[in-house]
Amino acid sequence: MSLSIYNARLLDPASGLDKTGAIFVDRGKVKDIAIGQTTAHADAKATIDAGGLCLAPGLVDLRVKTGEPGVEQRETLATASRSAVAGGITSFVVMPDTKPVIDDMALVRFITDRAKTSAAARIYPAGALTTGLKGEAMAEIGLMANSGAVVFTNGDLPVANASILKRAMAYAASLGAIIMSRPDERTLAGSGVMNAGELAGRMGLPGMPVEAEWIGAMRDTALAEATGCTLILDQVSTPRTVAFAKAARERGAKVFTTAAAHSFFFNERDVGDYLTYCKVNPPFRDEETRLGLIDALKRGEIDAVVSAHDPQPPEEKRLPFGEAAFGAAGLETVLPAMLSLVHDGPLTLLEALAPVTCRPADMLGLPQGRLTPNAPADMILFDPGKPWLCEREHLRSRSTNSPFDGRRLQGRVLRTFVAGEEVFAHESVA
Repeated sequence: MSLSIYNARLLDPASGLDKTGAIFVDRGKVKDIAIGQTTAHADAKATIDAGGLCLAPGLVDLRVKTGEPGVEQRETLATASRSAVAGGITSFVVMPDTKPVIDDMALVRFITDRAKTSAAARIYPAGALTTGLKGEAMAEIGLMANSGAVVFTNGDLPVANASILKRAMAYAASLGAIIMSRPDERTLAGSGVMNAGELAGRMGLPGMPVEAEWIGAMRDTALAEATGCTLILDQVSTPRTVAFAKAARERGAKVFTTAAAHSFFFNERDVGDYLTYCKVNPPFRDEETRLGLIDALKRGEIDAVVSAHDPQPPEEKRLPFGEAAFGAAGLETVLPAMLSLVHDGPLTLLEALAPVTCRPADMLGLPQGRLTPNAPADMILFDPGKPWLCEREHLRSRSTNSPFDGRRLQGRVLRTFVAGEEVFAHESVA
């Protein structure tokens, strides 16, 4: 079907485009972009008057957890996809820490096949870096890569054995595969449940020190340099960690960073009265660190922002803070979290969109994440100023453990398109 969306504010971070105009879509791809045009394309069979709203590439998310296979009560590919497109995410990478772990080619194929039949968004599997995510033996990286795995990761746990990690990196480098690793030193982080510091001490909770992340980042970047592996430091939470990656890149290493959207919005004080929805890993850091992370994002030193979507059922969250599970549902709050940085002034709209569109797409070599001719017509139409109240019972994820619950946010996706087909329409336009 051909589609024309006109009278829109066209936003393409890849090219720097921020102009009023129209876009023409045919056979799932962008065919024409007309700057200044406020009428529909003559050949379009369907038309949408955007009324001045923003039209941007669909978001690309590099870190989403589901429970499928094995723990479908937490989340399925279908429910995660439904939540994703409501939040404007049209492509996402699904993590391998399921039951069973996605550590062989059969399970990779299961994810890709299942996604084709049950998901509205494009879903890409991440393969386990080690067998069973136990950190004891390298998984079948080559076979999984041939079956469609786009990155390899040990999930939330770093590979403690540096020799195994180095061997896996060297093998990944020979294949041109990407490794994503959480920078963490577990002997320091230990049983911590929130950011280490004065507040954790007053609350009587064990802390997770920033030094654990720094030491993990130094080790992982050193091994990436030694092996030539492409490395993504996963969910960095301090500007100093970003600096380690930047220094490694300046020496020629292929090191990138991601950060969770909620890390730019919350600080450790949001834990408040032991709010378990704010128990995440890495934890919300202090305000100075949060502001430093925003400065790094402004400078373009953080390559991608992720949802870090980690659905947890109520029985895992309604526990004393120290016993509750880590994790936050995040698919529907990435865009408003990024727009908060625009409304508050640090970022321009294009700067806020780049790390959730073209930059993560480029990291994986995907054609999505841009509004250019012949690119996939994965797009979102959104109102950057639309206010709304985030209420967990209205989120579309199967698990609704959102730290944004009860927060007033600004910016809402109204329509989402994948390959030119509308896959989500907000009730206000449906």
